[in-house]
Amino acid sequence: MIWIRCFFLLLGSTFISSQIFAADEDFTTQLMRATIKIAHEKFTATGFILKKKNEEKHLLITAYHVLNNTPGDETTVIFRTKKAEGEYIKEPMKVTIRKDGKPLWAKHPTEDVAVLWVTPPKNADLSSLSTDLLASDALLQKHKIHPGDLITNLGYPHRAEANSAGFPILRNGSIATYPLYPTAKTRTFLMSGNIFEGDSGGPVFLYKPSRTESDKDETRLILGLVTAQHFLDEDIKLIYGTSKIRHRLGLAIIVHASIIKETIDLLK
Repeated sequence: MIWIRCFFLLLGSTFISSQIFAADEDFTTQLMRATIKIAHEKFTATGFILKKKNEEKHLLITAYHVLNNTPGDETTVIFRTKKAEGEYIKEPMKVTIRKDGKPLWAKHPTEDVAVLWVTPPKNADLSSLSTDLLASDALLQKHKIHPGDLITNLGYPHRAEANSAGFPILRNGSIATYPLYPTAKTRTFLMSGNIFEGDSGGPVFLYKPSRTESDKDETRLILGLVTAQHFLDEDIKLIYGTSKIRHRLGLAIIVHASIIKETIDLLK
C-alpha cells in the first residue's frame, strides 16, 4: 500500500521593513539576522522576529506545534551578539511560553501558526524588520507572484546551524501550487524543495534586488512560514511480515503570510 501523509517538522527526540536598511546589507541578510533557533533538549525548531510599525516590542513568530509540543513553561531561544566585524556569538535566553499552565502565545484558529511577545537580550543582533513585510493578497498581485517563482527558506534542519554563531541555513525552492490567492481560501501553498525536521516555523520569502541604479523596484516579501512536509510511505510485503519505506517528496507546506497577520491581531 502506498499513501501520502504530512509530517510536522519538529525534530523529535533527540514599514516594508524598518525603512532604514544598512547600505551594504540586503534583505536576505536582514532576515537571516532576524531568524532564531528554538531549542529544547528533545527537539529544535525555527522562528523569526518582527516588530509592528512604530512599536518597540518584538514578536516571535513560529509554527504552533513548536510551542504546543514544548513541555513546561519555558523554552530556549538562541539569539546572537555581535562582538566584532564578522564575529558573532550565541546568546541563549530562556523565554516563558506559559504561565500557570496557560499559553502566553496567540494561536491561529485553524492554521499552524503561533505568535508570542518576547524581549530579546539587550545586545542581541537583530534586524528591525516590520510586520509590513508580510505579504497580503494585494502585494502578491502587485508583484505578480506566481507558480515557479524562486523563493527562499531559512531554518535549522536536523539541528544543523550554518556556523558556530548559530545562524540559520538558507535554501531555495519554488512555488509549486496554484492558485495562491485569495489566501483566505487557499490558506497554504506548496514549496518545491527539500526541508527537514527542525525547519518548522522558519520564514519563507522572496527577494528580487534592484540590478541597476535606475531600477528602484525591489521586491521584499515574507510569503509565510514552514509548517510541515509531505512524505510517501510505502508498505512492502515480505514473507514473514511487512516493512515500511518512507520517501521524502521534497514538498514543504507553507502557511500564507496573511494567516500570520491574522494571528498577530489575536495577540493581546
